[in-house]
Parts: sequence; C-alpha cells; structure tokens
Amino acid sequence: MRNIFKIFPAIAFLACFLATGALADSMCYDLCVSCHGETRAENCDKIESTCNCPFVIDSAKSKNMGVELGKRKLTEAILAGCDKAACARSITFENGYYKSMDKGRTTLTKFQLLSGTSDASERALKMQPQAIRAANATVDSLQRRRSLLPIAPMSQECTDRCNTCALAAQPAGDVILIEQEPEIATPPDSAALAKAHADSIARADSAAKAEAELKAFCQLAESSCQCKAHEQNTRDIIAIDKEIAEKTAYADSLLKFRTKLLREEMARAIADSVQAHCNVEGKCSYTVTFTSAEFAILEMHPTEEPKPVAVAAPADTAKAAPAVEQAPAVEQAPASAPADTTAAQPAPAACPQAAESAPADSTKKKDRIFYKVMEFTYGNFGEHSYYQKGYGRIRNLDDETGYEGGLTYYLRWYFYDGGAFSIGMGTFYHYKKFTLEDTLALTDKVDIYYHNIGLDIPISFRLGVPYIPIFKPFISQTFNFHKPIFEIYKVEAPESEKELSKEEEVKDAAKDQLGLGFLDDIETRFNGVKDLTFSVWLGIGLQITRHFSAEYQFNFGVGGSGHSHRFDTDNYWRIVVDFAW
Repeated sequence: MRNIFKIFPAIAFLACFLATGALADSMCYDLCVSCHGETRAENCDKIESTCNCPFVIDSAKSKNMGVELGKRKLTEAILAGCDKAACARSITFENGYYKSMDKGRTTLTKFQLLSGTSDASERALKMQPQAIRAANATVDSLQRRRSLLPIAPMSQECTDRCNTCALAAQPAGDVILIEQEPEIATPPDSAALAKAHADSIARADSAAKAEAELKAFCQLAESSCQCKAHEQNTRDIIAIDKEIAEKTAYADSLLKFRTKLLREEMARAIADSVQAHCNVEGKCSYTVTFTSAEFAILEMHPTEEPKPVAVAAPADTAKAAPAVEQAPAVEQAPASAPADTTAAQPAPAACPQAAESAPADSTKKKDRIFYKVMEFTYGNFGEHSYYQKGYGRIRNLDDETGYEGGLTYYLRWYFYDGGAFSIGMGTFYHYKKFTLEDTLALTDKVDIYYHNIGLDIPISFRLGVPYIPIFKPFISQTFNFHKPIFEIYKVEAPESEKELSKEEEVKDAAKDQLGLGFLDDIETRFNGVKDLTFSVWLGIGLQITRHFSAEYQFNFGVGGSGHSHRFDTDNYWRIVVDFAW
C-alpha cells in the first residue's frame, strides 16, 4: 500500500505512451490515409478498427505528431546503415519536418575517420542502453530498500515467547468455549449434579484465569519483543526478494538484445540532434558522419548549398568605370570589389519598410530571463519511526500530526517563455507528534513530540505552457537536500503514569522501553554531519505572472543517510507560493 501512489501514475503513463506510439505509427498513418479516400479496399474496416484511424489522422495534423513521425522515419533510414565503416548522410528538414536523407560529403580525413571509428567501438563496449540502465536502476533501488528492511533479530527468549503466544492463543479460546457450555445446563436436582456443576464452574474459572494470565503474558511479550513487527518484517523481506528476482530476470533478458537496443538508441539520438538544429522555418540541411556499427556521431555540420551568382554587381561596375574592362580581370578583381560594395550601400533606401523596422525591433522591450525569488512552503508529512542516540530507532509508531514550513531564497533563469531553472538556499521547520501504544504495562500510550530546524538546498525545473501572458499552468520537478541541525524532543505520559513514575523502577522501565529519557523530560540534541535527507517532488501549479505563482507538490521519493528522519512518501505533500522580482 505504501507504493500504490507510485504504481498507478507509472502504469497510466506507460499505457498512454505505448498506446500513443502504437496508434500514431507511420504504418498505421499510411494505411489510414489510403482508406480515407474515395476508393476503399476490402480490409479498410479492419484497418480503421485496429488503428483507430480518426484519432491517428487527427493526431498527425499537429506539429508534434508530425515531427515525431518524421523522426521515426529518419531513425529507420539511419538504421539501414551503409556498406562502409562510416557513413556521411545529408539530412534535410523543412519547416521543422523531416523531408529526405541523401548521401553526403564528410569533412573528415581518412585518418580521422579511422581513429573516430575505433574510439566509437571502444566507447560502445562501455555503454548501456537506456532500457538496461533503467532496469538495473530498478534492481538497485529494490536492493537498497531490501538492505533497510531487516530489524534487529530477536533473542531466543523472545522467540520462545512469541511462538508460545502464536500457538497457544487459539486453542485456549476453544477450551474456554467448550468448558463454558455446561453453564447452559438446567439447575441440578441432586447432590451429584450439584457437585458436577460446581466442578464445571471451577474448571471454567481456572480456564478463564489461565486465559487472563496468557493474555497478560502475550501483551508483555509483544511490548518487549515486538512479535508482530518481526512477523511483518519477515513478510516484507519475502515480498521484496520475490520482486528483486523478477526485476533481475527482466534486466538479464534485456542483455541479450543489448546491441540492438544500443543501435536503435544511438540512431534515435542522431535524429533528435538534427531535428533540434533544424527546428526552424524554411529549409534546413545538415551533413552527419556516423559509424555504421554503433551509429556514433563523428562529425556534423550544415550542408553547404551552391550560392547563386550575383548578376547586378558586374552591371553596376560597368556603368561606374567602363574603362576598367580593358584591364586584366585577374589584376582588377580585388580592387573592384570594394568599389562595388561602396556602390551597393545606398540600396536599402529602396526598401524603406526594412529600414524603419530595424529601429523598431531594437527598441522593443524583451522579457528578462533572470529573477530573484522568495518562496514560502507549508506541508504535511508522515513518519513512523524515531531515532534516539544510545538506543537506536524506535519503529511502529502511530502517526498523528506532522507539519512542515520553510522559507527559501531562489535564483531563477528562464530558458523559454514558460520554462525555468531555479536553485536556492533556505531554512525549514518540522513539527511531529507520535503515539506509542502499549509501551508499558502501566499506561495505554505515550506521546512523543519533536521540533526540528535545518538548512534546505532546492534545485527546481519548471515547464509551462508558452505564449500565455498570465495564468500560465506549469508542471515542475524539485530536488531537495535537507540538512537538519537542531532538535528538541519530549516524551509525555498520561496522568496515571505521572503518578506512578515517582518510583525509580517505573522511570527505569520507561527509559528502557522508549530510549528517550525520563517521562515528561524535554531534551535537545544537534544532528550529526551525516544526517542528510534527499527528496524528489513533482508539482503542478499556476503562474499568475513571472512575479507570482502558486503550486501543489507531492513527494515522489525520499531517502536519507546517517540517522536522519525516515519520512513516509505516501503522506508527504506541500503547498508552495513564491514572489519574484
């Protein structure tokens, strides 16, 4: 249940991605277009039902879909390769869409091609495709979780106690029910029946007393040995071991297709690189030199097109200085070039609109890309364990209240109208209340409070909808580095416990069980150097202008080092408001 909020978004995202890729496939698009005309083939009904032609045709009209289809076709063309160790291809885009790929001419020498091919082969041996890296990262993440699961093993005495309670609880209940059945019998009418009835009552009382003693014994065993926690921990270890085995088998199966996956990934990287350079209006062509085995880019440059020969310049020269025509062309060509340039300078006057637009464009005010930001955060977090120096981590605490507040100073840079990168430093404050149930035999619960402050270093990326001046929706991803510094904590027992805690043995028992000092004592501590917390946040928000925005963030992962707090990802969220100037 802890990872349910992670599983559902991941499944939904993967399903949408695979469905979109399948429906928008170039083959489906070509088949749907062929069936969209006046003449229809016999299998058009099946094609439309399989490919969902209305959706495919409508989606292909958008630019992003057209660009994606073009990059897929370009990737397929690149994968065809060539019959040499290195290939040079001239790739042409028009208005941001892939148009064609032809043979090109490289600027590299034979020695550069040979050395580049050799280096690419060596690099390819060390590279792993993204699919394999993701699978290995999943296995590593599960193994790290597995390393955090085991708790301290029980002693032999605790093992015997837990086994006794587990085996003896159910039979004891059955015996009591069986022995209590004679109470329903009719009143005795003779001395023998009276004696039998008295014996039955005595046996029932004895069984009830035994049950009460067993219950008290099991409560003490659970309080001191944490039998249920060890049982749950064993189940968790078995479950995660099974998941690790499945993910490891999947990662190993991908290794069989490593070469194919790497070639497809590198070919797609070539297509993405060229499309990024040619995402402009008009015609754009780049010549790419790449290896045919690994598809590693060796060199990329704009394709040079033949420049048109200027016809007006010789005519102007002839009118300005006709006597120069008798001179040798080789000697006078360098001298005539400056004269032609000078004569051509008044030409812009023939286009007054262009001359007037230049000052207007230069005076146009542009949006700033750099801002200073002050951010305020408020949130809620869950936590089920607490670490005390000299005792260890206390687990299975009941989560009641957890508040977070923060103030951060940011430096923000916009890299397009709706996208920004931010980095900053600030402070945070945490308040938490736990409840420890059935900790002592003398009380029902003990409350634990703590206040914690520290430093916060966030790194944030924001992607918003462009071309919207105000009320711009955006999504964000934030990486937080928390360094707790100082903490105040307190253990508070109910009134009945306060009266009994006057005796020294009660205080000692409380200290042994909790590890947090005497009851109702307030203590302080400084966190260690290695106590760090790392968290990842996904957010959705609204930017009113670049000077104000509000955002809701939910935690997508949290980890720590040293004896830092272990937060519950499923119950960790916050609201962020920032002001920029």
